[in-house]
Parts: sequence; structure tokens; C-alpha cells
Amino acid sequence: MSRRKSQPCTCEDAIMLGACCCALATLVPITLYQLGAIDSLPDPHCRVFDSERITTSRAAHPFGIPDGILGIASFSTTLALILLARKHEPAKKLLGAKLALDASAAAFNAGRQVISFGKLCSWCTATAISTGVMAYAGRSNIRNAVK
Repeated sequence: MSRRKSQPCTCEDAIMLGACCCALATLVPITLYQLGAIDSLPDPHCRVFDSERITTSRAAHPFGIPDGILGIASFSTTLALILLARKHEPAKKLLGAKLALDASAAAFNAGRQVISFGKLCSWCTATAISTGVMAYAGRSNIRNAVK
């Protein structure tokens, strides 16, 4: 069985990889707070943020599971697809679909925070921005996924 040679890492690949790692990093404190492993989830000193109230809300626990755990699982899958897409053509289409799904979910969650709470979770906002960067860098994958 011959091994496929991986394609060289493009700038877009590197950006997606970095942004995905950033999204995962911003979800760690959220998850630790939701699980009670840390006592506070600090925000920048700005009235628009209220991370603790948002991350402990019912909306942040779909199916009774902290959404930080779900986010880490989701972005771990995205990370795996980013790495696989360099070697396996079918993974590129899956990556495009996953990036579109991630970006849609991030936009929905940010909107829901503003509508439901009139505030934002600073950590979630960083996750959403990272997701937007991933989707923008992977826009060719997204276009190919919908063809």
C-alpha cells in the first residue's frame, strides 16, 4: 500500500491551524469554570462582558452538558480535519462543511448572548473570532464542500 505524500502547508493551512488552537485555548478556562475547577472567569474591565453569568446559564448547558466540553470536542474534530485535509482529499470537503458549521454556530451563540443577556462572554467572543478567522482562511474548502 503506497502512502500519499502530504501537500505542502499553505499559509491558509497555518492560519486555520493557529486559529483552531486559539479557539481550543479559549475554551479551556470556560470548561474549567463550568466544571468548578476554577472559582472565577475574569473579564476585561468593560461593561459589555459578563462571562460568568453567561457560562453558568441554562443556555450554556445544552442537554445538561457544559458547552465548553462540547466546544472542545467540536474544535478537536476541526483540528483533526485540518491535519487530515493535507493528505486525504475527502477530508477537504468534510473540513469545508465543518468550518461552515463552526462559523454558523459561533455567530448564533454570539447573537444569542447579546439578545438573551445584553452582554457577551469575553472568552466566547475570542472563540467566535478565532472561528471566523478559521472560516475565512478555509473559504476555498467551504466553497468546495458546497459544490
